[in-house]
Amino acid sequence: MNRALALLTLITPLWLAGCSSQPASQQPYSDAEVKSFGLKILGASNMSDDLYAKYRRALTEPHQDGRSGS
Repeated sequence: MNRALALLTLITPLWLAGCSSQPASQQPYSDAEVKSFGLKILGASNMSDDLYAKYRRALTEPHQDGRSGS
């Protein structure tokens, strides 16, 4: 019983330290990655040709005047 208690006393802090460690930070996605993903999802959709062309144009054409599209 003493051996089990000693083992539990040694392992518990190590286990708690492992649980509290922060995961590695991820870098945010680049514009190219976001556009690529958007085009992939857009291609898999079954929307009308006109709507598809509108969204594809919005994803592929550069923004003017620093505005977001609308």
